[in-house]
Amino acid sequence: MVRFYTVLFFLFIFFWGKANVLTQFDSIEYYSDQKEFIKGINYAKNLSDKLLKAKKYTEYCKVSVRKSKLYGSLNDNERSLSVLFNALALAEKHKLNCKSEIIEQLGTRYSLIKDINKSFKYYFKAKYHALKEKDTSTLIHVYHNLFRLYTDTHLDSAKIYMKKKFELDKKTNNVKGICFSYNNHFVYYTLIGEPKTAKIYLDSTYNLAIKNKITPSIITVLSNLGYYYMEHEGNFKKGAETFEKIRKEYEKELTNYDQVGFCLNLVYAYEQLGDYRRANMYNTMAFEYNNELSKQALSDKTREIETKYQIDKVEQQYEEKSKLLEEKQNRNKKIIFIFIALFCFSLILFYFFYQNLQLKQRNKIKELDSEIQENIINASIDGQETERKKLAEILHDNISALLSSAGLHVSAFLVGKDNVPEELVKARSLLKEAHDKVRDLSHELVPPVLSKLGLFYATQDLCEKNSNSIIQFNFTNFGSIHKRYPEEFESKVYFIISELINNIVKHSEATLGYVTLEERNNQLILNIEDNGKGFDVNKYTSDGFGLTQIKARVKNLKGKITINSKLGAGTLLYIKLPIPEN
Repeated sequence: MVRFYTVLFFLFIFFWGKANVLTQFDSIEYYSDQKEFIKGINYAKNLSDKLLKAKKYTEYCKVSVRKSKLYGSLNDNERSLSVLFNALALAEKHKLNCKSEIIEQLGTRYSLIKDINKSFKYYFKAKYHALKEKDTSTLIHVYHNLFRLYTDTHLDSAKIYMKKKFELDKKTNNVKGICFSYNNHFVYYTLIGEPKTAKIYLDSTYNLAIKNKITPSIITVLSNLGYYYMEHEGNFKKGAETFEKIRKEYEKELTNYDQVGFCLNLVYAYEQLGDYRRANMYNTMAFEYNNELSKQALSDKTREIETKYQIDKVEQQYEEKSKLLEEKQNRNKKIIFIFIALFCFSLILFYFFYQNLQLKQRNKIKELDSEIQENIINASIDGQETERKKLAEILHDNISALLSSAGLHVSAFLVGKDNVPEELVKARSLLKEAHDKVRDLSHELVPPVLSKLGLFYATQDLCEKNSNSIIQFNFTNFGSIHKRYPEEFESKVYFIISELINNIVKHSEATLGYVTLEERNNQLILNIEDNGKGFDVNKYTSDGFGLTQIKARVKNLKGKITINSKLGAGTLLYIKLPIPEN
């Protein structure tokens, strides 16, 4: 299993979509890369509406393809397919020369949901339209995906499309595409049992990738070389050296998923070489990387669910308000036409009235946009708080308890044993380490001192934890340190203070920080001050130091925030928050 994993390590990277990005769509690609799917979908929706209104149907279809990819990133295949089919219907209605790209993406969507028959159907249909439209870029991707599908079903057909893709790559002088085609040849000849021929193409890929400094292709080649040395030459030492080289020279380029694969291959190589110490070391590293992947998967899944919910909620609000506003505009237009027919003599007066009405409508639209953006920020903040609490509960109440129980069982088994196997001792140590890491992560998400002792103790603890030889934080409380507030209020205030302290540590270059809490007139007063370098408030950008989210948090609590700062004179933030009733 380890060796087979290696040969297909980078085979299907092209499967995910084209690199043909149009300049006007850079923002959609940016939001997708940053995983800001709500902003990306809203941006794509607004751009689509403008293009459709301007009758720029070709551009509209290209935006739709990118919008479908955003939904695909959230595993919302139903919406992704719906967007593509709507775009295809528009393209067919207006006889546009952009159908091939849409249909190719339909094939990709069906491939992702494992509907291979429909995937083949749409890839062949995309091939027909790409040839008709002379869309070489789409045709290259169609050939590659047909090669990919046929490697699992019919190798003779896979060879045909592998050759066709290679010819187009050479014709368009696409160096990265040629590298990828060479790698496809390596995979094909490996699958049909001709390793020597496969090695020739692998060497060609490596020379071309080195010459043009194409890092992903270099990593792919080295990975496949490691496989080749071990599988076909039985040279496990050379294979291990190759995988070690990848990890050493291209560490920054590798994901945790890549690291798991390379570590497992190194485990296999060193086991064959009889170096069980290194094999065990890389097995432990693979376990740690896999553990990080599990944590990331849990976090991504939770975030995906929350994001889908927020998208549904925002889109529903947007549609309802837009519909009401459109109906109101239609009624106003009818009234205008009636007045024109009845009062032609008051045309000038009516003109001013109409202009005033349009201005009000534009202001309402601006207010609507502002309200939607504020709702998005607040929903995101609430989602983050809920996510923190859920993850902390899962980690503390479930995973931590299970790890602790497993550790106790192992310890109980070892009691009274004279000759304890080293593996069991290591297993108990690993369980304890995992338990401690899960506990620390749970405490980081929701500090136990906050839930048990309250905001004042938690803030004091926060100041002490962030104090060191470089910066000292002083906490002052005017009132009873035992005072408690509603749990949700305490949590939100705590994370506001935490974010501000974090800003001081990261950006201020201060040596002293002061945090003051005071309850006055049923309001909680926060003063956060430092003696750092400060900044020019007039030139402050909305994204600076994360203050946008802090302002949104304060506004969400119906509070007010004042920022006083000058260059070289430190910074003072004054926050007033109404205390909710218990």
